[in-house]
Order: sequence, then structure tokens, then C-alpha cells
Amino acid sequence: MLCIGVFLVAGCTTPGPGTTSALPAPGQDAVATLANGTYVFNASIDHITVSRPQSGGHEIDIFITTVNTGTAPFMLQLFSKVTGPNGVSYGGVGVSHGGSGTETDELEPGSQGTGRDYVVVGSDSDYQEMVKEGATLTVYFVTEPLANETPVSFQTAWTLDPSVFT
Repeated sequence: MLCIGVFLVAGCTTPGPGTTSALPAPGQDAVATLANGTYVFNASIDHITVSRPQSGGHEIDIFITTVNTGTAPFMLQLFSKVTGPNGVSYGGVGVSHGGSGTETDELEPGSQGTGRDYVVVGSDSDYQEMVKEGATLTVYFVTEPLANETPVSFQTAWTLDPSVFT
């Protein structure tokens, strides 16, 4: 079983000093709350679909819903990474959705948006491992503040059930 931690990170995308162990990633139906003081939002997997594009491989479409539960408006840019049970990853920052990830519309406090990102798994054998054992979805979020504020990064991960891939 994969043990990937849920990291709520402000300002960087790696855990800081003092992190001693990783918690198991929550299941795909869990809601992640991400906060840094200025920005607070909930993120959840809306749904996932899989198709086979003519170019080959398996395209995993990932729909993430975010709800602004804070007091400041913002936009988010999201990048998705899927890691199979063999440790091989597809997607990530600057790679998913052809390198551009996806963006939300402006999220006022209390509003929500759903963005579609996608990851292409080019290896049939890696994909078949995901079908058998599931995978971990890591989503990286970067705020796009609407004022002259510094962008803030967050990340979280979910354990995906093998049925997502069939």
C-alpha cells in the first residue's frame, strides 16, 4: 500500500523540517482543507474519466472542485500527478494538461469552481498496474491573487481506487 502524506504547504511544495512521517493519503471521496492564513479552501475530486486518445496511451481526465472557504478572493492554477503502485509518475507541475495545468475562475469567498486537468499514461504496463492496485493522485495548487500579493503553493494527495481506471 502506498503511504503518501497529505501536505498542506504554504510557499513551497515540499514538507518542512520536523516532518517525521507521512500519513496515508485519504481516499478519493475525502475533502482536503488547505490553508495558510490568507487563503483557505476545500478541494475534492469531482470525478475522473479515462479514455484512449488516437495518439496512444491512456488519458486520465481529473476534475477537481475547489470551494473558497476563506475571506479573500483568488484564482487557482492546478497541476495533477498520478503515481502508480510501481512508483512511476505521470503529469506534475509543468507537465499535466500539456504543461499548462488548469485554472479556476475567480473564486469569491463562498464560491466554488471545478477545473479539468489531464495526465497521459503512455505505458500500457504502468496503466495495467493502476487498474489492478490503484494509484495516488497528487494535486499542486498555486494561488493567483487578485491583488498585489505573492502567490502561495499548496499540495494534497488522494489514494485512487482501482475502479477509477476501468
